Amino acid sequence: MIRNIVFDIGNVLIGFEAMDYLTSLFGEEKAVRIAEAVFGSGYWQELDIARLSVEEILELFYSAAPDLRDEIKESFDRIGECVERLDWPVSLVDSLKEKGYGVYFLSNMSEHVKASNPDAFDFVSHMDGGIWSCDVHLIKPDTGIYEILFEKYGLVPEESLFIDDHKENIDIGKKLGMKGIVFRDHDQLIADLDKALTKDASHDRISVLCYGDSNTYGYDPYTCGRYPHEKRWTTLLGEMLGDRYEVIPEGLNGRTTAYDRPGAPWKNGMSSFTACLGTHKPADYVIIMLGTNDCNTELNLSAEDIADGMEMLVRTAEQEAPALQGYVPEIIVAAPAAIRGDIEKSPFAGKLDPESVQKSVDIGPLYREIAERHGVKFADATSGIEVSPDCEHLTEKGHRQLANLFLNVIRTR
Repeated sequence: MIRNIVFDIGNVLIGFEAMDYLTSLFGEEKAVRIAEAVFGSGYWQELDIARLSVEEILELFYSAAPDLRDEIKESFDRIGECVERLDWPVSLVDSLKEKGYGVYFLSNMSEHVKASNPDAFDFVSHMDGGIWSCDVHLIKPDTGIYEILFEKYGLVPEESLFIDDHKENIDIGKKLGMKGIVFRDHDQLIADLDKALTKDASHDRISVLCYGDSNTYGYDPYTCGRYPHEKRWTTLLGEMLGDRYEVIPEGLNGRTTAYDRPGAPWKNGMSSFTACLGTHKPADYVIIMLGTNDCNTELNLSAEDIADGMEMLVRTAEQEAPALQGYVPEIIVAAPAAIRGDIEKSPFAGKLDPESVQKSVDIGPLYREIAERHGVKFADATSGIEVSPDCEHLTEKGHRQLANLFLNVIRTR
């Protein structure tokens, strides 16, 4: 359930168009060089983090363009002309507070910019609090500044929605448990925020959607049926997480990442993924654990092909979730338990070969790269999870081990 809204400030609640401002002062050619020296050199972050004096930071700016010393100083002194007051933040903050939400800010901002145009920051007095980077000497996306916000105001990350114009800052917030909306413009923000809060209105638990194959279904390799409800990893995970969470199993025997199976194209994971996201919206976490069936010889896929299928699912969640629920859930890319054992004695021997075994191992690091590329969490079940003699399906112990793995991934900040 969303209880708190956390805003970035620069280029979200205030306008800050540096190039237009610099061009108006010095013309386009000098503006480009000054922008590179001030904003493109990395020294501006030092201003936000406030570990050096203003004089020391100015000298760093000058060092990047010594012949533009006077222009850099003038643009710095007049920076308030670059800070634009917007006409809607106060009313938005007040409306959110009237609806019972806590409203906070988390901003990379220097004291110099804050003081340059106080009227532009009039919304701050309407908020419940927030963190300025210059006060804590940390900047986003350092996790420490998020943790300071949580601790100072007693915020539960999973109950907080973060709005920022930089995706990398949203990604870190999501890894810490927050929901996130990447800000593009006012109209998009209002539409996504309205959708998120409307869908969330009766959402009283943190939902974990588990999208997988037979091991998420709970296939019992000893009876060829299904493990009792209480022995499946999804059930065990729910018990471990506690009453504040709802774990939703969406497992289908034989499901692939994104490829048709001969005679059963409906087992293509892409075919039902968006519908599944819609069925269970709003989802706070989405665990995607697929790839074992892609290793079967009948599909003739490489490890890279399988990873491509997983990435298609991740992209789909990123692209479709905002329209469904207003924000992208925290995605966990999970490499499933590797195929192991005596495949010649497996009931799936005709569909498995040594290459299948190797591919089920090789997708692990490829999936990790996908998670890193998309700024999402990764769970590696390729080792340490007990597999039955059929070489593919988990034992009861394996289900317990998998539940513990996901518990640690969800709980790790």
